Amino acid sequence: MVETGFYCAGFYIWWVFLNALLCFFEILFLQNLTRVRKKAHALVCLFINCVLTFLVMYLHSSEVCRLVLHAGVIFCFAVFSTKLKMYETIAPVSIILTLYTFMEGFQTVFMSRLVQKTMSEQMGITVQLAVSGLLAVLMAGGLCVISESLARMREEKESSYRYILDHLGEAKRRNERYLAFQHDIDNHLLILSGLVYEKRYAEAENYFRSLSSRSDNLIVGIDTGNLAADVLLKKKISFAETRGIQVSCDAHFSKRFFIEDADLCTLLANAMDNAIQACMKREQKKAEITVQAGMKQYFLFIIVTNTDDPSSQSAVSGFGGDRQDPFCEKDYGTGLKNMKRTVKKYGGTMEIKRDQGRFSLSILLCLKPSAEGE
Repeated sequence: MVETGFYCAGFYIWWVFLNALLCFFEILFLQNLTRVRKKAHALVCLFINCVLTFLVMYLHSSEVCRLVLHAGVIFCFAVFSTKLKMYETIAPVSIILTLYTFMEGFQTVFMSRLVQKTMSEQMGITVQLAVSGLLAVLMAGGLCVISESLARMREEKESSYRYILDHLGEAKRRNERYLAFQHDIDNHLLILSGLVYEKRYAEAENYFRSLSSRSDNLIVGIDTGNLAADVLLKKKISFAETRGIQVSCDAHFSKRFFIEDADLCTLLANAMDNAIQACMKREQKKAEITVQAGMKQYFLFIIVTNTDDPSSQSAVSGFGGDRQDPFCEKDYGTGLKNMKRTVKKYGGTMEIKRDQGRFSLSILLCLKPSAEGE
């Protein structure tokens, strides 16, 4: 009698512990997804889950009742703690319940087959506890993997948007400086005319040079049809030219075809960075970078070519995703994972070629018509 009570108590404790463990990882999954962490709410949710688990077992309620109560606890936590809207909780709660239901179903089928075998009661309980523990660990691991994948995707997206917002902010500040300069142009001309009238030509020439320098800094000098691309290319080209790298750019983007500014800047920025790094890494008599971009029907092509040391490596050619992936982050710089992800998003291809002292990166994207038009 004492032994039976011991097994019964151990069984209760084990199941309450397993459900508490699963509830903990489910809460962690929701918190990682929303980046809202409230320890007090998490503790309350864990306590309620443990109490309900004990009551369901004590009252010998059905598995459906336990599933409904578990779903209710997680749903309420998602709505009231993480501040998700009700329709926004459907996807994460569905992921949790799918894994939970699979675990319960697998365990039920396994145990129904197990009871047909001849074994002692103690051995049956031990096997059941081991199987339930293993399934709980697998479910917790699955939630962690999904959480990390979603967090990585969110970080990459946020990084791209932060990048484009920085460049749009720079464009806005540039426009403000241009408007301020334009507002004062009459005063500048008045000063110049006064210096010339007084025959102070040297001072007038110095003032003109200063004024010309200020105006040159305000002019972007690149007009691709995309403001974010204009600012980004201007910045990258200016950086390259200060390092003695000659850059030629012929890029035009059409508003009739849609591509997110963040995605376009991800491709251009990383392609330019890798080309500049390649030119700076090796001593070259004449370092050059050529940027070409435009539309051919529904396809956007971007080709960035830079001079390269022909003796560094033999000629290579390949596409991202082939058997021998030439896009080795160690050799070709950082950001290529983001480029691959962006190219894949638009159903495109990415190719590199190195031959006769030239390194070329070619990107082809398939774009959909935009609602804006020209």
